[in-house]
Amino acid sequence: MALFASFTKEIKNLQSSLLSNNSLTLQWCVEAMTLLKKLHSQFLLIILEKSKGIHFTWINDDMLNLYMNESLNIMELCNMLKSSSFKINMYHLTIDTTIKNLNHHEAKAFASMQPIVQRDNKSILIQEMQRDCCSSLVCTIRVAMSLLSYILLNVFMYPTKNYKVEVVDRICCKYSSPIKSFKDSVNELATEFQRKYYKDGERGVIRFYEYEEMEKAIVEAKEKFKSGYEEEEIKRIKDVIFQKSIALKPGLEKFELQVDQVFEEVLKGRNKLLQMVGKANGIFR
Repeated sequence: MALFASFTKEIKNLQSSLLSNNSLTLQWCVEAMTLLKKLHSQFLLIILEKSKGIHFTWINDDMLNLYMNESLNIMELCNMLKSSSFKINMYHLTIDTTIKNLNHHEAKAFASMQPIVQRDNKSILIQEMQRDCCSSLVCTIRVAMSLLSYILLNVFMYPTKNYKVEVVDRICCKYSSPIKSFKDSVNELATEFQRKYYKDGERGVIRFYEYEEMEKAIVEAKEKFKSGYEEEEIKRIKDVIFQKSIALKPGLEKFELQVDQVFEEVLKGRNKLLQMVGKANGIFR
């Protein structure tokens, strides 16, 4: 149960950071992905423990199907985050190239550049917890993974449906103290996120801090260029945008690395269960 005390502490740290900062940072996103990986590992361990000594198939093993569905959601999340990160990187490179060559002639072209708009029609399916949730522990882990996925999708500008994440006591009713604390911390993080980013039932624009800072600098530059292109002002604006760009790149690389690690971890888990199914049904020997 010490592990769930650790989960609780990590979720509370995420909530505290969310409460104290105006925007979510890339470091917050890295920590959220790290926790998602740990939750997945625990989820997989529970499935493996419950499957020991059982002859199962895809049809009659609900726990196995549950894991395959949840892990597929996480893999889809990783793909979407990578796609969004790639677009941000391309935008970042375009800005860098334009700024390096910025002069009186290029200023007008820079002023007409458009920010990133995510127009993908994909949206990850984040399942609400069902009343037949197999255990209080599994139920809470699933809610925690869904909550982290939802926040990350919001931060990286993907359209997701308005989704209220809630662990309901009458579904998950039997708790030891560490699991109850874990459940409470998940609820508190969900509540804080909705309080901060939803006004009158509508979600505001949510982006990570480093991207917001770069966008602010770019918007300021565009406004300045509309009124003229003084050499000293162009130099000052170039320096500001370079500083914001430098702050963005390492954080994004660190986040992408963590996304890759989560994807690989989930893929290994799925392959491990596939081998178990194959052996149980005489497909693998």
